Amino acid sequence: MAWRLAVDIGGTFTDVVALEEGSGEVHLMKVPTTPGDPSRGFIQGIEKITELGGVSSSDVAAVFHGTTVATNAILQRRYSKIGLVTTIGYREQLEVARQTVPGEFGDITWWVKPERVVPLELVREVTGRINVEGKQLTPINRDEVRAVALEFRRLGVSAIAVSLLHSYRDPSHERQVREFIREVYPECFISISSDILREYREYERTNTTCLNTALMPLLSNYHEKLSAELADKKITAPFYIMRSSGGLAKAEEISRQPITAALSGPAAGVIAACHFGKLSGFEDVICFDVGGTSADICLVEGGQPRMLTEGRVDIYDVKTPMIDMHTVGAGGGSIAWLAGGRSLKVGPESAGALPGPACYGRGGELPTVTDANAVLGRLTTALAGGDVSLDYARSEGAIKTIAGPLGLNLTDAADGILRIAIENMAAGIRTVSVKRGRDPRDYALIAFGGAGPLHACYLADWLGMKKVVIPPSPGVTSAYGLLLTDVRIDAVHTAVQREDKFSAAAIEQHFLELQTRVKDNLFSEGFNSDNIELQHFVDMRYGGQAYEVRLPFLNDISSTEDKLQQAISDFHSSHQDLYGYSYEGRELVELVNVGVTGLGLLERPKIRKQKIAGKSPEQAMRGKSRVYFPQTQGRVECPIFSRELLVAGNEIIGPAIIEQYDSTTVLNPDWVARLDEWGCLVLSRHED
Repeated sequence: MAWRLAVDIGGTFTDVVALEEGSGEVHLMKVPTTPGDPSRGFIQGIEKITELGGVSSSDVAAVFHGTTVATNAILQRRYSKIGLVTTIGYREQLEVARQTVPGEFGDITWWVKPERVVPLELVREVTGRINVEGKQLTPINRDEVRAVALEFRRLGVSAIAVSLLHSYRDPSHERQVREFIREVYPECFISISSDILREYREYERTNTTCLNTALMPLLSNYHEKLSAELADKKITAPFYIMRSSGGLAKAEEISRQPITAALSGPAAGVIAACHFGKLSGFEDVICFDVGGTSADICLVEGGQPRMLTEGRVDIYDVKTPMIDMHTVGAGGGSIAWLAGGRSLKVGPESAGALPGPACYGRGGELPTVTDANAVLGRLTTALAGGDVSLDYARSEGAIKTIAGPLGLNLTDAADGILRIAIENMAAGIRTVSVKRGRDPRDYALIAFGGAGPLHACYLADWLGMKKVVIPPSPGVTSAYGLLLTDVRIDAVHTAVQREDKFSAAAIEQHFLELQTRVKDNLFSEGFNSDNIELQHFVDMRYGGQAYEVRLPFLNDISSTEDKLQQAISDFHSSHQDLYGYSYEGRELVELVNVGVTGLGLLERPKIRKQKIAGKSPEQAMRGKSRVYFPQTQGRVECPIFSRELLVAGNEIIGPAIIEQYDSTTVLNPDWVARLDEWGCLVLSRHED
């Protein structure tokens, strides 16, 4: 037997999935996250899941991991002291940055530029210059570089970023600098921009490289610790980490490029949500992943999430491929508080795993969204299969701290907390839909994460959405998503050409070089031509624009010239769709970057299709609870069903509560839930 183990570390729980490759047998496990040392929760989860499934170390075929370690380090500014080596004349490039100001232009009067990753006093310039065509003008001075490295060593700098002008054209100078630094400071972590981002725009390239460098010591130590712990347990299988792009990479690769895993965990959830959405017949969906700390939201069309070539992690602009997601500080652990003593607010601060919501009984005293759900009867006696017992008295005590000053009873105060949390979540969904010209009512809501199904119907009612899909194991969907993706390598090269001066031969040569680089990387990871898939793309813009649109460069068109013409046509259409206008026939198009994505294809898990049985869910009913719903303006008696006992074809008419090991689904009045043959709960408005 060969087992795959997937571990996703969230703010409150660490989720683990064990999958047997041959039979498709699945085991689930949730353990509390250990914020002080996330690796402890990781190993505890591995120990428990292998014991539960009777999995021996020799049976483990691969280990997959989604992590927020990089994200949290950026949010908390908990990274290493680093230095930057750059070209003479460019010492202030991080200080100058870009002129972009968040919000309206008038906000420039109060806006302060984000804190720089590398302070100016730790930036050093070196001799050496390559021009825009990639030709050397001035060589690198070896002694000068060695002196800079020794100075950084004296200053306690543990990692050095190297970003030289035009290194995307010719990386030889950066490679020389790295070599000279290692001669005198071999233990230093070094990151060169041509390895991280082989594209023009020196600010974005430098900033991304600096963030990558700052994370290297932390992520390298983290991965080494996990690998050592796995080795102690005689688990020697390949160890993969999820990238923000939705692809996997070996842990050693992520140690060199940790910035590519800044949004690791949420990306896996989107992959899984798309998968289950397709199985249940929905390709246009909004993914809604709610954990203890936040809600991650992603709009998907045609079964594919939108990919970004750059994004923002906290206050920093990062140029690396990532799934387009929007995060709001609204989760089960979000804390309710009073602004000015009278105005009720919820989040973004969270109670996290420790102390957690008051009802967890771990020392938390502040009221949270989970406590509000408990007071309203939406949660019953325990979570995580009984591992976390709920103390209702503690929830009531916490909610009283809100109810008293507002002159409300407990129920109204809890309902107010929940309403505000739902509005915060709804605002996030409007951001990815309405603000982009999409109507959320045209999409199905895929709700997962431990708290996603708990709020899905309420949110759908709030936004007028008519369909909700709850995956089979919503609380561990992100962990399951780690088993549904492939190893991914992206390679990009800047090659600016205008439409009237395209050189098909030059473009073809760039693609061949990138293909070779990507294939060699995948070959080195054990893949062969039979399980490698290549995808070509180009970044295009209208002349004078400062942003590009990424487009597929179709492989099934015979000549490069024909592919270019097709890409131009696609660009006009995509620009119209994204921004509401097109300059077709009025402005020439520029090609900016060419790129290749290589996928090392991994076998997908087998999902057992169930036979459709009768509609009656009577065999799964396990009790009743009195639950408060806004529609009823009071508490109503609701049946409680065990999802594990439901069979395909069963239908449940709301109001009802559907419990399972890893999550709770609350079915509002006027909604009906049906378990489909893939194990997904499909929720519909009763009139539909």
